[in-house]
Amino acid sequence: MREIVGYIIFFTVGLICAGAYFYQLHPEHSPDADLPRLRKDVDDAVDRGRRLKDAWDKPGSGTDEAATQK
Repeated sequence: MREIVGYIIFFTVGLICAGAYFYQLHPEHSPDADLPRLRKDVDDAVDRGRRLKDAWDKPGSGTDEAATQK
């Protein structure tokens, strides 16, 4: 359990350091300007995931044909 918590903390610190380094290399970007775009991308990804889940859960018309051919 300690190892998992250690990995999570280490990964989080690394992610924060990578973000700080990115914003140091690219002063034309700012976290305040990037957050709305990031939120839009996350919302799009969640919506795509929801549509994929709905398509996966919904029985398709091709399954009946495949069952009758066997």
